[in-house]
Amino acid sequence: MGLLLLAAVAAAVTIPELRSELAGEGIDGTLTVSSCETHTKTRYGTHRRTTELKFSCTGTWTAEHGEATYQDVVVQTSSRFETGVKVPVVHVDDTFEQPQDRDPGRDAAILALCLSLTAFSVYCLLTGFGVRNGPGFAVSWQRLPAPTVTGPLLGGIFVLGILAALVCALAL
Repeated sequence: MGLLLLAAVAAAVTIPELRSELAGEGIDGTLTVSSCETHTKTRYGTHRRTTELKFSCTGTWTAEHGEATYQDVVVQTSSRFETGVKVPVVHVDDTFEQPQDRDPGRDAAILALCLSLTAFSVYCLLTGFGVRNGPGFAVSWQRLPAPTVTGPLLGGIFVLGILAALVCALAL
């Protein structure tokens, strides 16, 4: 039941953002950079340490058609910009981000994984698979109601979700 709840919450959070990205919602504008800061993020692996540079630039954002202006806007950027440089930035809800940072492929991959997680959760709920001292996979497969229909259906949805997540994450 917990996996099903997790899939529902992840989908509920991701769907509005994906819809916004696909619809192109947001107000296009320009950030006039007043300053940029560099942040380092260190990641420790099993055999090495990597340091990633992150940049955040502050400035004045002006809408493309002069509708609005905001002072002291902070935007995460991929590189450091000089003072006075104009950078394209999209204003969506309460956030400001560069157009290339809007990633519908990532959000679509999350939704596809939610589909797989839902299929697996339904399988667990129907068969008791995964509970403490519960049946193994082969025994629980036999417990499916109408196993010749339900099994391939749930398995197909699970595999389809995984494949769709891979395609969305790698191709979009």
